[in-house]
Order: sequence, then structure tokens, then C-alpha cells
Amino acid sequence: MSEQSEQSMMPAGAAEQTPPPAGAADQAAPPSPAEQTGRFVATTVRRIQAGLLRPTPSSWSRAALARLRRGLGKEPQECPDLAEFYLDPDAPAPGRHRRPAAGPDVDAPTRAERAAHLATGLYAAHQQSQAAPMHQPGTSFGTAVGALRWAGDQENPGVLRRFQALGTAGDLAEAAQHARGLVQLLRQAGRGFDYGDFAADLVRFQDPAQAPNVRLKWGRGFYARRADAEADARTAAPDARTSAAAPAPAAR
Repeated sequence: MSEQSEQSMMPAGAAEQTPPPAGAADQAAPPSPAEQTGRFVATTVRRIQAGLLRPTPSSWSRAALARLRRGLGKEPQECPDLAEFYLDPDAPAPGRHRRPAAGPDVDAPTRAERAAHLATGLYAAHQQSQAAPMHQPGTSFGTAVGALRWAGDQENPGVLRRFQALGTAGDLAEAAQHARGLVQLLRQAGRGFDYGDFAADLVRFQDPAQAPNVRLKWGRGFYARRADAEADARTAAPDARTSAAAPAPAAR
């Protein structure tokens, strides 16, 4: 059969199909602004933390902590000396960032910049005078705070009150105040959390459409701690009853 005849027998449109370029299936979608900010903050904090935890701490890391602490409570544009900690060179162009609804100025800080500025400042306050790393990849903010809620069977009402206040915060500035108080409690307890993940949360928190999901995520981590403890207690209880009911070995 001739090549022309073979082509005439092919289904309509088959001749126009071309194979996808090599490696196309492996190309991941670009990260969202929240994901990108989380990666940037995680890298920044790891760099500072690595210098601090050396046998001889890095002078740059110690100075970075001091500078970042001074920036807490301020907006990014008020702290140009901290730009390296909140301006991500790999972030999308500023015009593509979503900005606060109340900020018509195109040069106002983006949500990502405000989140990075706050997260790195809180890390600096958290890591101050700590010998252990307070950036703990994989531990969410809600889970870390939830670990402070109970001391045995006694609930810490101050932790619960602060966490609930954070959940009702109407904007990032108010959330920052409550988060700062919780970070101080975590610092006193020597407990850390994942600041990259937290920075991504802070980006989403500024979007009214996503803020409820961020609150839900924090709440799941916070309240799961008690549920886990009660589950462990229920698992251990039958073993304790069995041990108590078992006859003592006969004396020889």
C-alpha cells in the first residue's frame, strides 16, 4: 500500500497530532505568591539560623537578628535597611502582586512583602538567646501553639485566649500583635515552628477569600494536640487495666 493510501485511511485530525515536547510532563506550574514567599522566607531564615548555631556564631547572623527585631511593628517601607529580607528577587513583577484593597498606591508593599517582613521579624524575636533552632520545618504554627495549651490535665487559659484573639483578627496588623504574643510564649517554652509555612499563611491571610481557610488550618493544628493526647490516653488505659488485673506471680 502506498504512503498516500495509508494517510487517507487515518482518522480525521490524526495527521495534525504532534507529540509533546520532551520533558513537558515534568514541567510544574509556577508557584503561587504564597508558595514563593514561603520558599523565600524559609531560605532566608535557614541562612540566618545556620550562622547562629555554629560553634562560633556568625556576626552577620547576630546583626541580622537585631535589625529584624527592630523592624517589628513597622511596615516594610519604613525599614529599607531590611529590604534583603522581604524583597524576593524571584518573585513575580510588582505589578502582578495583589496589594491590600485599601492601598491604591501602586508602590505600596505587596502582600508577599508584608508577610515576609512580619515572618522574619517574628523569627528574630523567637530565636533571640536560643541555643536550639526555632525554625522547625514541618511543624505548623497551629501545632506549635497547641502544644502549649495543656500541661497535663490543666488547660492554659492565656494560650487559648491569645489564640482565639488571633483567629478573630481583622487584618494583618492586628494578627501581628497577637502572633507576637504567642511567639513570646513559644520562645519561653523553647518550641519552634516552620517559618516558611507561616509566611505562606500570612500571604493568604491578607486575601479576604482565603483568610477563613488560614484560620481553619491554624485551628486544626491547635486543637489536634488535645485530640492526640486523649487518643493516647484511651490507648494506654486498657493496658493499664490489664496490668492491674493480672495476678501477681506466686512467691517461691
